[in-house]
Amino acid sequence: MSQSNKRSSFRLNLQIPLSALFKIIGIKNKATDTKQSKIMIKDISSGGIRIHTPLNLPIDMSLLLEFTFHLFHQEIKVLGVIKRKTMLKPSLYEYGIEFSIVDPIMEQQLTSHLILLGARLKHASVLASCSFCSDEDIADIFATTYDIT
Repeated sequence: MSQSNKRSSFRLNLQIPLSALFKIIGIKNKATDTKQSKIMIKDISSGGIRIHTPLNLPIDMSLLLEFTFHLFHQEIKVLGVIKRKTMLKPSLYEYGIEFSIVDPIMEQQLTSHLILLGARLKHASVLASCSFCSDEDIADIFATTYDIT
């Protein structure tokens, strides 16, 4: 039996990932502040993202994460929680992140940016106005090899 897709938001799969920064700002409902690390956003919707990183994050600690990236020269900063974790290979993990956006205006703005991004990516593989991964970004991401667990 096939599992139905529970996603309710328009999802944009990216051939070239977006580069983003993330940090842990909460652990088990207690505020914290860690240093930022680079990650790759493989797909995105107004409801969440799928990311790749070499970081082995604990999924049982109720982490609240903050993600920062750029779409059309605008810094987007959203909070999210881990919903799914998969080890793709040693030192490469995939996480499904669900956004926690409480401001409906921000959610609508993100949705509008994503629709525009989808339309523009039909004619180009990257856009200078968005934070797509460069070769240097990918090297930086994979140079991070420590565990947070």
